[in-house]
Order: sequence, then C-alpha cells, then structure tokens
Amino acid sequence: MADYPVQVTVPRDEGQNRLWGIPFLGIWVRGILVIPQLVILFFVAIAVGLVMLVSWIPILLTGRMAGWGYTILGGYQRLTLRVGLYVLLITGRYPPFGLGGDHPITLTFDESELQNRLWGIPFVGMFVRWILLIPHFIVLLVLGIVMGLLILVSWIPVLVNAHQADVIVGFVGGYYLYTMRVSAYAVLLTGRYPPFGLSD
Repeated sequence: MADYPVQVTVPRDEGQNRLWGIPFLGIWVRGILVIPQLVILFFVAIAVGLVMLVSWIPILLTGRMAGWGYTILGGYQRLTLRVGLYVLLITGRYPPFGLGGDHPITLTFDESELQNRLWGIPFVGMFVRWILLIPHFIVLLVLGIVMGLLILVSWIPVLVNAHQADVIVGFVGGYYLYTMRVSAYAVLLTGRYPPFGLSD
C-alpha cells in the first residue's frame, strides 16, 4: 500500500538522554512537557469540529477535499501523532508548535485525490464511513491493548541503550500509521478504504 494516499513516516530513534528511561517517570515528565501542545490541540479540536460541519461541501461539489480541510484536519492529526509518539518515548525530538513544521515524524496526504461525490452527502457520507470502519475499530482496540502492554517496558531500551528499540518503534509507529489512515478515512481526507495492517 505504498501508494495509499495517507503516509506516515516514523524513523528509527536518533537517540535520547538515558534519563528519559527512568521507569515511568520519563513518560510522566514528557506528559507534563507537552501541556502547551495539548492546549493547542484543544483549540484546534474546536476548529476541527467546525470544519467537519462543512468539509463535505467541497467533496459534494468538486469530488475533492478542500485544501483548508487538509490544513486543519490533517494538521490536527499530524500534531496528535507527533505529540503521542514523543510522550511514548518513540522519538527524542520535541514536536514543533503548530500544524506543520520540520520533524522526523511526518504525516502526508495526497491532496489531489478524487473522491466519489456521494461521500459528500451531508452527514450521511461520514456516518456510512463510520459504520464501514467498525471492523477497523475492533482491530485497533485489540492492538491498542497490546501497545499498552508494550509501553510498560518501552523505557528499558531508552535507559539501557539511550535510544528506543527498533521493534518498539516499528510496532507503535505502525499502530499510529494504522490509526491515522482510519481516522483520515473517517473525516473524508481520503476516499480509499484503509488497509488492515501496521505497515505499507
């Protein structure tokens, strides 16, 4: 699925200070450090709610999501991705403020993708998509439990090796890839049904 219109890149950890690996304390401190980001996400979430009320209009009229939809909805997803992976010790790079910025973790969309205009039927298109995504929600729930268990030991490689283990980066990054594709489909950022899986 390398040609799927939603792509996430979570590179190998460049290295982190071993102190972040102090059991559970590192994650708690990072949780505190991202409070300013959470404030930004809160206000952007309000904008996302408003955008979702009208995001179907360009799809109904042109068969394509508007650029402002990718900026706001996609930017919200991008910042959520970066903040989440920073807190979970997958990267040592603090996420930039705002909906874009330079960071090794990327989330991109094919903004030229055409969608069936029927998905733009007010509220019905999005409601139908949410129903179609029920199998994905079940799989994500199960994988989320596995990821939660993995996070319980994710501090060990950071404490011992000063970088996150590739297997943990791969699984957690794959989980977020899967989540971003499902949520992008749910909010009309792509018309292609997301694949099941944690990688391309």
